[in-house]
Amino acid sequence: MALLRTVLAEVRQRPARLLLTGLAVVVATVFAAGSLIFTSTLRSALAEGLTSFPPGAATVVEPSRGTAPGEYGVPAAALDTVARVDGVAEVVGVASGSVVLSRPGGTAESGYWRLVSDPFSGALTNHQVLSGAAPRQRDQVAVTREVADRTGLGVGSRVLLRAAETRKGQTPPKPRELTVIGVVRAPFQQGGNSLVATPDTARELLGGPWTTLLVSAGQGVDADALTARVRAALGDSAQADSAPALRERELRERVRGVGALFAVLSVFTGLAMVAAALVVTSTFRIVVAQRRRTTALLRCVGASRSQVVRSLLAEAALSGLVAGLLGAGLAVLLGYGVLGVVRGVADQPLPELQVPVGGLAVCVGLAVLVTVVAAVAPSVTGSRVPPVAALGAARTTDAGGGSSALRWVLAAVLALASGALAAYAVLVLDGARLGLAVVVLAGLLAFGALLAAGPMVLSLLARALARPVRRLGGVPGRLAIGNALRVPKRTAATTAVLTLGVTLVSAVLVGMSSLQASGEARVAGRLPAQLLVTQAGFVQGGEGGVPRELERKLADLPETGPVAAVVDAPADVEGEEGMGVTGVDTARFPALADGVVLEGSVRDLGPGRAGLYRGIAETLGKHVGDRLTVRGRGGVVTLTVGAVYRNATGLGMVSVHPDDLARIAPGAPVRTVLVDPAPGTDLNTLRRAVETALAGNSDLMVEVPGEERAEWERTLRTMALVALGLVGMTVLVAVVGVGVTLSLSVVERTQESGLLRALGLHRGGLRGALAWEAAVFGTCAAALGLGFGVLFGVLGVRALHEFEVIRIPYLQLVTVAAGLVFLALVAAVGPARRAAKASPLEALTAD
Repeated sequence: MALLRTVLAEVRQRPARLLLTGLAVVVATVFAAGSLIFTSTLRSALAEGLTSFPPGAATVVEPSRGTAPGEYGVPAAALDTVARVDGVAEVVGVASGSVVLSRPGGTAESGYWRLVSDPFSGALTNHQVLSGAAPRQRDQVAVTREVADRTGLGVGSRVLLRAAETRKGQTPPKPRELTVIGVVRAPFQQGGNSLVATPDTARELLGGPWTTLLVSAGQGVDADALTARVRAALGDSAQADSAPALRERELRERVRGVGALFAVLSVFTGLAMVAAALVVTSTFRIVVAQRRRTTALLRCVGASRSQVVRSLLAEAALSGLVAGLLGAGLAVLLGYGVLGVVRGVADQPLPELQVPVGGLAVCVGLAVLVTVVAAVAPSVTGSRVPPVAALGAARTTDAGGGSSALRWVLAAVLALASGALAAYAVLVLDGARLGLAVVVLAGLLAFGALLAAGPMVLSLLARALARPVRRLGGVPGRLAIGNALRVPKRTAATTAVLTLGVTLVSAVLVGMSSLQASGEARVAGRLPAQLLVTQAGFVQGGEGGVPRELERKLADLPETGPVAAVVDAPADVEGEEGMGVTGVDTARFPALADGVVLEGSVRDLGPGRAGLYRGIAETLGKHVGDRLTVRGRGGVVTLTVGAVYRNATGLGMVSVHPDDLARIAPGAPVRTVLVDPAPGTDLNTLRRAVETALAGNSDLMVEVPGEERAEWERTLRTMALVALGLVGMTVLVAVVGVGVTLSLSVVERTQESGLLRALGLHRGGLRGALAWEAAVFGTCAAALGLGFGVLFGVLGVRALHEFEVIRIPYLQLVTVAAGLVFLALVAAVGPARRAAKASPLEALTAD
């Protein structure tokens, strides 16, 4: 108890020292807690924006994979069977299918219309009401936001609906008149002409069985365990899958690299803690050195070395606990604050902030552990000083050059090891997670090298800044540079905390920017056109395909821009039988090349040239310039490989010019016509023009992948906004760190400030010296942090092998650096004013 009282008394007397040892831990804890909050919130945003199943679903029941196409659907008895399974909270049937829509007294609307059901209550609802109300009665229906914007259907509109397909032996249903009662936000990929009704209404209109069953779990019931029970109860009559597993699979398919991003954040959390331990070791050593006189007095009055060590470790534990709690609290508060600000300026709904309490508790525990472990070595070293020597020693400072052969050797060894590990991860390892872990270890070693060589590196940077700072700052500027060069160890310890924050922020920005660029590239490759004209689903597989004259007819419309027909046919490619070959004139539709080219040029795939999907090129061992033999029913054609691409749905596995495909497979049907709007024409106008041109042709339907592409872009913007929230959180904490560090610097240099005042430096000059010192700290930290962050951010992205595009957000990085320097100056205002207020006599006599 006496030891604890001594520690608490010391903390009350010198709280700034507690802040010194805890500063790095606060920064690391905020980043760790912020990463957990960001990861949980991002998962929620992605699950809501990019998956088809509601978050409350634990199990999804679909038709058995062996069901005949004409009998497709979940058996009627399956719903009652599943409802009786132990652990099931609720079962909802989902009915979906094609319908024909017309206005009362008018003709049927052209195009493909989809009716889907939703309970609009409970955990299994999948549509969010944006305006109006949710359908509750048999004569009510809702429309999606896209339909309302495009067609003018809104609350109060009346429509006639009837099923577009009639099953064998069924009487064609009569149209039913319904009232649009609400506008809803649909889940990802529903898009198109979507209508939403209650389950009973949708099933009656469509006249078929349930398409899917959604099952929610009771309190405390695991989704996988419930899925296993449901699967056992259904037997072979239907297929049951875990809804969380299906959502995770959809996320992996639709945003490649999301799992990698989560792994990056998790590893960076650990890196932040380890790096903080290194910084705490350095700063705690300074605290122990400055307290040599106090330690000696304790030894003289009978305290043993072990008691001194325990007191220092107890103080470190208290510092870690306070820093951990402060960091976790700041992360939550800043998360709510930043999300609130972003929600106020964003043009789209954002998810609620997710706060994992258990994860935050782990972060606080790690903060305590890291601080105590980091304090062991300096505490043991400090306790070894004999009491008489400590009492007779002059006041200890960390002045001096900080340069030694040992530091240079240690820094060189760590840097070489870091480079070797980074090269091994990027060039040799194939496992994404293992490669990332090795890159992070390389980053940790590199940061260790920076800490070892910190005094020398900071001296070089300070000398580089000396001329402009002295010229612009006058006497205060010269004092700031002199302080940085005179005590490089203190400068390095202060800058290391800021460098850590900027490094982590920069690496996250590079990762998020690369994820966004890769997602945009995948969307561009998979959805190259704003509008598609294809065969209607219920005649798919017919011989006719899309009429060949339709391409010219659509191209002549004033509302259309690029138009291109896509023709498919099976052929033998280099001996590989039955491979799909796509014929499309890429010169007529430039968007086919967006975000997909790996080698060569997609736009130059004229007659005699072929493009290959990356996987096919690897299988065949072909590169740009190689010869390719394609054999079809029309004969053999030898082509030159002109491009290798990725994620190109419109180009297929093998892409050739239509003239070449006509030689390979004469008369092959047109699968799709790609249509983009003319300059100045919006998507709704284009769609109406195309549907008017198709009037009377019920075998064709118009799809609008541009809506899905817009949904992708909205989700990516949400991710970017959440990521920027994390960045803002970390930068704000780094700025708080500047203020605390400068306050501590003022306390440490009270006598020095008094001497400067006694020598004639006025208060404004002392304030200016501290401001210029903050600017030097911020500039050095920004330069080092950006360099390390960009380098290891790029290495981490490359090691993952899941990002297709690496993009460095230069503007964001420069903004972060400039903002950090500016806010460092703002943070210096308070400490500078406190330093200037003290009288010279009081400062000279301070302990």
